[in-house]
Amino acid sequence: MAEPTDRDAARLREAMERQKDDVFHDRSLIVERLAWTPEQRLEANAAFLRFYLSVRPEGPLIRE
Repeated sequence: MAEPTDRDAARLREAMERQKDDVFHDRSLIVERLAWTPEQRLEANAAFLRFYLSVRPEGPLIRE
């Protein structure tokens, strides 16, 4: 794996600063997700379900 450069470090610092602004961060996530194709949305949902089932294989935390 390549060593991070000063330019990479600067980009990382910039991204971290932008994330401190909650409104900017939320808007950027919304814009990113609106650009997703239906297949990308399905894969994101499937990835979340795989993660959830790996964490809680016996089912939901709240039962009715």
